Amino acid sequence: DLKRAGEPQPRLQLLVYPCTDAASQSESMTTYADAFPLTSGMMSWFLGHYLGPDDDPAGPRLSPLREKDLAGLAPAVIATAGFDPLVDQGEAYAKALNAAGVTVRYRCYDSLSHAFTAFTGAIPAADAACREIAGLVRGLYEE
Repeated sequence: DLKRAGEPQPRLQLLVYPCTDAASQSESMTTYADAFPLTSGMMSWFLGHYLGPDDDPAGPRLSPLREKDLAGLAPAVIATAGFDPLVDQGEAYAKALNAAGVTVRYRCYDSLSHAFTAFTGAIPAADAACREIAGLVRGLYEE
């Protein structure tokens, strides 16, 4: 929306296990439909509370992966979790941004699940992932 309106954009995008296509059912949405802590039932519940009656789930505000022109968007750090219904969407958005010429730093933390950022005190791999993500953000700020 900011780009279309000619408004200044954020310095960068930071997306951690993002939903980038609220209107689709990717393979990971089926494969990890019962993954802890985010299940497909929970995704439906969240979207039901997030979407208004006039919102279009396939519109670019709710599904940026469906935006036809991603060129010129802010650089992005995108992190996904391997055991997450949203893993395919995050990876697809990273690839789409990259194809549009946007600088992207993408990482998939294969051994982790959705919400790993909340477990940094208990899971060393989650702590390491969050530290790496912070480093990626710092690196983009310094470029």
